[in-house]
Formats: sequence, structure tokens, C-alpha cells
Amino acid sequence: MQTGIQGVICDWAGTTVDFGSLSPVAAFAEAFDRFGFSVSFEEIRTFMGMLKFDHTQAILELTKERFSEQFGRFPDEKDARAIYAYFEPALFDVLASHSVPIKGAVAFAETLKKRSIKLGSTTGYTASMMDVVTREAAKHGYKPDCYVSPSAYLPGRPHPFMIYKNAIELEIYPLSSIVKIGDTLSDIREGLNAGCWSIGVALSGNETGISHDAYEHLPKSVLDEKRRQAKEKLENAGAHYVIDGIWDALEVLERIEEKIKNGEKPCRIHA
Repeated sequence: MQTGIQGVICDWAGTTVDFGSLSPVAAFAEAFDRFGFSVSFEEIRTFMGMLKFDHTQAILELTKERFSEQFGRFPDEKDARAIYAYFEPALFDVLASHSVPIKGAVAFAETLKKRSIKLGSTTGYTASMMDVVTREAAKHGYKPDCYVSPSAYLPGRPHPFMIYKNAIELEIYPLSSIVKIGDTLSDIREGLNAGCWSIGVALSGNETGISHDAYEHLPKSVLDEKRRQAKEKLENAGAHYVIDGIWDALEVLERIEEKIKNGEKPCRIHA
């Protein structure tokens, strides 16, 4: 059996495609507005990484007092389904244009292949959404060995089951030889709950939530503060390491590789 890292499982939006994880936020904002109940980007981003219908319900639960003030009742599943019916088409309208790989993602995948490390992935997107994302990403050279979407039969993050499915499909064992990389708190918890090493992504992802153009042009002091805030959230969720973006991942993998070879294992934290 290969020693060291055997597999890396990456998230998609905010980690390997869609710098800033902008497409689902815009789609949720449009869906709630069309329903007649506005929510903030911060409220939307709180639950990023979950299966999108579960995400819709979580936003409603978070804002239920404000919802009650506006509508005279608390939200229910019927409201969530009505909002989600607006969300899906809004997301599909922008999904293809937001599926271009983030800088460094293609080179990262190519390097893993040369090192015989398998590349899997998990997501909060449904299978039909992933049909679009994987097709567009592959046009630009990014194509993981496996991707797994949540479903009624496979609960999403922070549950570990999508990682287990990746491990089965890619024939990887033990789980402590897998590194999970993602930009949301639920990504971190998913990795930890599966018994994997967990790397958080600070600047290209959800916790910062800025476009690539903003990333390149914000004053250094502003970017440093955004990095600090995102890093703190991801570390508090249990991330073993935090990087700015996928372009920094290889250096951290080398550190984890040494730890594994020295017999160290990731902490098993059930979040």
C-alpha cells in the first residue's frame, strides 16, 4: 500500500471553480427576492456548502423571526420549496459562466496525477447542477477522478458520507491518508467527521466572498484583514491548515505527507 497521502478530495465552488463562490449567492438572493423576502449575503453564506434545498431551509430557520414579522407566521417546508423553485433556474442561468477553474486548480490536479494521488470531490450542488459544472470545468482542463453529490439517500455536509463514497469509488484506505480541501465551515467539518486531514481555503472562497478582480485590486491592508477573518473562522471549525487558495495547496500537502509518514493522524472531531 502507498504510504503518505493517497487521495485529495476537493470542493468545487470557491475552491476549484467560481472564485468567491459567487453563483449560488447571487441565485439565492434572486430567489428570496422573487419570493418577496430579502436576505443578506451574510445570511446566505452562513450555510454555504450544504445541499441547496437544505441550505434554503437553513436560511429560513435563521431568519424565521424576521419572516414572522413580515408574513405573520413562521416559514414552513412549503415556503422553502417555493423559494427553491426560484433558486434552481436562477443558478442554472449563471452556472456555466462560473465553472471556470480557479488559477492553480488545473496544475494542482496534474501534479497529483504525476504523484499517483487520486483526486476526488464533494459538493453541495445536485447531480444535474454538477453535469454543468463538470462539463465546463473539463473544457478548461480540470477533471477529478470522482465527484459525489448529496441526495435523499446520501446526506450532504457536514456528514462524512460523500467522502466515504469517494473513498469507495477511488479505493482509498485508510481515511487518514485522505486530505479534504474546501472553503466553507461545512467542508472542514465534513473532512474531520470522516477522519481526514482538512484544509480550509480563505481568500478564493465563501468566507471572504470576493471576485477574482477584487482579490487582485483590493488594498493589501484590506485583503490582509479579510484573510485574517476567514482564517479564524476556518481554524475555529477545526481546519488543520488554512491556505489562500488552491494555488497554495501543494506546499501544505508536503507537510501533511511528512506527518503521515511519521505516524501522525488527523484529530477526529465530530462537529
